[in-house]
Amino acid sequence: MDEDVYRTPKSDLTNQIEKKGSAVKAVFIATVVDVTATIFVGIVISIVYGMILASNGDSIEVITSKLSTMELTSKFSLVALASGCLITTFAGYLCAKLVNHSEYKIVAVFAIIVIAFGLAMGLSYYSVGENILLSLLTLCCVYLGAWLYVSRKQRLLQHLNDS
Repeated sequence: MDEDVYRTPKSDLTNQIEKKGSAVKAVFIATVVDVTATIFVGIVISIVYGMILASNGDSIEVITSKLSTMELTSKFSLVALASGCLITTFAGYLCAKLVNHSEYKIVAVFAIIVIAFGLAMGLSYYSVGENILLSLLTLCCVYLGAWLYVSRKQRLLQHLNDS
């Protein structure tokens, strides 16, 4: 008997780690979250910008024209871009968390879908260079979210192994 009978037994804490999830479900849920949240935030930002323009005395035609020809580097575009990056990063994190295995491979599928959707929506609005830049930014945000989850999971596993 090599164990100390007066010491509490070590617990198996590995059951606290979440189980593997469905890749299809993870990609679907993350895509729905990303697309709907991005569209919703875009609408809210457009409404706020339209209200600001209206309060300055601009007509509906001028407001519509300014909203449809907004440059990527304008203040409101940058706000929309920053909020879209946060949403996409969260969606990448969510996808990795839901699948909980082969995170980077599954997130790659999610990234392809989101980039394709972004290109389909922005192809007539942005230049080729802007579309490439936005696609790369989307890819970085998706993988940042996945990396945040994977690093959190690794820290949890290390903590459980140390216990």
